[in-house]
Amino acid sequence: MTKRKDTEKLRLMDDAFFRMAAARKEVCQEMLRTLLDEEKLIVVSVTVQEEMVSLFRKIRLDALCVLSDGRLCNIEVQKGNENDDIRRVRFHASSVTANKTAEGTIFADVPNVKVIYISEYDALNNGQMVTLIKRCQKLGDSYVPIDDGEEIIFANTKIKDESKKARLLAHFLDSDSFRDSEFPEISNVMHYLKETDEGKAEVKSVTEQWVEEGIEIGIKQGIEQGKAEGKAEGKAEGKAEVFVLLYKKGHISLDVATEELGVSEEEFLEMVSKDEQPVEPVS
Repeated sequence: MTKRKDTEKLRLMDDAFFRMAAARKEVCQEMLRTLLDEEKLIVVSVTVQEEMVSLFRKIRLDALCVLSDGRLCNIEVQKGNENDDIRRVRFHASSVTANKTAEGTIFADVPNVKVIYISEYDALNNGQMVTLIKRCQKLGDSYVPIDDGEEIIFANTKIKDESKKARLLAHFLDSDSFRDSEFPEISNVMHYLKETDEGKAEVKSVTEQWVEEGIEIGIKQGIEQGKAEGKAEGKAEGKAEVFVLLYKKGHISLDVATEELGVSEEEFLEMVSKDEQPVEPVS
């Protein structure tokens, strides 16, 4: 079970905590106005943890915003760097496009989609804090953007400068509440979730539910995979796999994982080092 001190360490960069904060459309609006340089941008609605199925693969979105001009904007946060970020974002953009386009829609009315991918590392390895990606056409020796209604923005907390974007992204690493007049909505939600009894209870409830759901899924998978070797062993292996995943995604600390599994830190870290599964959301 998630301990109190672990919930107190949660930051906007942790996806479970981000989803709680992003459920307030004013928070997403404040983020998007800064990252997209659109001071008059309006967020009409936000859906967190929406599941989408594209062909045979399921994804769970951190936050999907609908803007006043009809654009769809998916905001994702990513801590671990064991994913193919570029293809991951490409899949997200195409999934949102396909799932939010009504049957019979003419191509001219296919919705415009943005994906904002905020990572704790330089996902593109280009030394830039924020990078806009658009589809281009090659004309001679030059590449000219094509407006196909899709934009990808990679942002990271690793590269820093003196800009407003950098100050916003720095707050994704804060585990304590703060009061920043430049970002009042984010300050308000951090204060609520970190300082008030109601907010702390919400954080505790949501994170514990997330952990319990992950454990249950992992146990079921472990039983199925371990039938040939015995259900008890399969159950134990499934639970261990889930705690490795939760630890790698930053949802639980090392001491929580070792206590729940009844292993030493060295034994658990060895499990982590041997785990070759990509870090995907538990769904």
